[in-house]
Parts: sequence; C-alpha cells; structure tokens
Amino acid sequence: MTLLSNLESSEKILKQNEIILKEGKFPKGKIEAILLNNIHGSLLYGYGRYFGIPLGIRKPKNHIFDKPLELTLLEAMYLLSNQIITINSEKSKKKWKKDEFFEYGKKNFPQFEEKYTIYHDLREKKYIPRPGQKFGADFIVYREGPGIDHASFCISVLSNNSEISSIDVVRSARLATSVKKRFILANPLTKSYFSFKWYKP
Repeated sequence: MTLLSNLESSEKILKQNEIILKEGKFPKGKIEAILLNNIHGSLLYGYGRYFGIPLGIRKPKNHIFDKPLELTLLEAMYLLSNQIITINSEKSKKKWKKDEFFEYGKKNFPQFEEKYTIYHDLREKKYIPRPGQKFGADFIVYREGPGIDHASFCISVLSNNSEISSIDVVRSARLATSVKKRFILANPLTKSYFSFKWYKP
C-alpha cells in the first residue's frame, strides 16, 4: 500500500515537473538553492533568464539539461531578494535571511556591495550580466543571452572611493575593443555608466 502510494506520488511530481518545464514558469513554492539541478537548474538558466552556470556545459543548446547549476554570490543575492530561491546555511538547516546573506557577501567578496548595486540595476533594466573576469572586467553584458547574441559591453565597477587613471581607461578600452565589445565604467553611487570608444582624428 505504501509502495503504491509512493509510486503514485512520484508519477504526480513527474507530471507537474513536465508542465513546469513546458511553460517555463516558476513553481508555487520557493526553489531551494541546494537543489539546483535538473528541473530547477533548467528553470533558472533557461527561458531567457541565464542565472548561473550549468556545470560541464559551456552554453546549453536548449532550456532543459540535467547538470547542477552553480550561482555566483551576486546571482544568489538577486534571486534571494526576489524570493525566487531560499539558501540553506552549510552548518545548520537554518535558511539565510536577505540581510544576513548580504552581510556575508560583503565580508567574503571584494566590492560586493558596489558590484551587487550594478548587477541589480542591469537585471532590472532587462540586461543579462555575466562574470567578466575572462575579459578583464567585472561583467560582460548581453542584450539577449549567451548563445543567442554576443555580449555588447564589458563593465568595470568603480568602488565608492576609487580613482582611475587615464592609463587604466586606455588599457581597458583597448582590451574591450580587441574582443569587439564596448568598455563601460559603472558608478554604483549614482547608478550611472560611462562609455568609451576609440576616436581617430
């Protein structure tokens, strides 16, 4: 009787998951971050959302994959703030509160507050920011998403008390130009963006 009940329950869950994946809508409950695989990873990365990196797949060809999904702290903070995921503490079953996780990020990630301000602003403006270390920047930014279009911008986030030299600007702009992207400096205090491009008189 118990086995039959469990089988019926499993079939019901599978059918619900098929509907969720077909429509691409979030489930009614919050997604637990420790379960970011299979259906949950597909929902967060696919359907034009592009949160996280599926382990072992550079750019998935469709929405559905069966690999675990790795989130950056910035992505996790954004999803937690928007009540899309919950995050469990590693040492206990306690779930992180938004303010606690933000403080954790500030303690453990250089310029977390400034970078999160810009990450959040870009997401709210419907851009897709992705880690940009490979290009010498904080973010590379897509209009549509990886595998659909090429990133248009390389963004470096200024810290609240930072100074930048003309040599730093030239170096960054040359690097961005070499990979066919526009170099942008982002000011988190004002959420303003400064774009640079080469000019030949």
